[in-house]
Amino acid sequence: MLVAGIDVGVRNVSAVVLRDGDILSYCILTSGEAGATVSRRAVEKAIENTTFDFTDLRYIVATGCGRNGIPFANRQSTEVVCQARGAFHLLPSVRTVINLGAESSRAIRVGEAGRVEAFAKNDKCAAGSGLFLETMSTVLETPVELMGELSLKANGWEDVSSICAVFAESEVISHIHRGVSRDRILVGVHRAVAGRILETLGTVGIKSDVMATGGVAKNAAVVKELEDKTGFSIIVPPEPQIVGALGAALLAQERAAKS
Repeated sequence: MLVAGIDVGVRNVSAVVLRDGDILSYCILTSGEAGATVSRRAVEKAIENTTFDFTDLRYIVATGCGRNGIPFANRQSTEVVCQARGAFHLLPSVRTVINLGAESSRAIRVGEAGRVEAFAKNDKCAAGSGLFLETMSTVLETPVELMGELSLKANGWEDVSSICAVFAESEVISHIHRGVSRDRILVGVHRAVAGRILETLGTVGIKSDVMATGGVAKNAAVVKELEDKTGFSIIVPPEPQIVGALGAALLAQERAAKS
């Protein structure tokens, strides 16, 4: 039985194709056009790596902020449910999921069978999101993919506000004008991101095992700051950006089995 899950985010769309519970293929594309168009293309590209065709899919579930704009999906599900299910499938011992997305961050407490016990979301300020890191990347003239690596090599840091993204940007510009090294500023940026995420975690509570998902989970400096602040080891799956799509595909598999 062939099914697919699609996670339509602010910056990227990911698609996962499952066959009888096994991941056959996946694809991640930048959201540079209408969600429905890029989502269809993501699924088709994922299927290109298999011996099947789009018409062979029995069921499709969409998740993410753009999930309601996917006309070919059979069903929609929330990001929280799909992140929990995907993480639990990858690691049945997971009890806390930290979803680090472009627009917001979430803390999810996971129970038996991957069910959501509690969750909290930070969407009031960009300071704990990937968009904040993108802004800092522009200000510091440093590629996003290099920010974590450079931060980990720094000796010390300069404080950057975690209360407000606008204040943080002003502080970073001030540090630059004072001649503070880029690496030290980057540490401050990552500490600010982790501090904002920690507030969300405090609402839900953190229990081991802990997994980080989403694009920001690829930033080793953010993960390290979270580990230092919480005292917990944090597991990052090989491709943290497909966890939501995986959860959606698992739900699609369940629905297809019942239909």
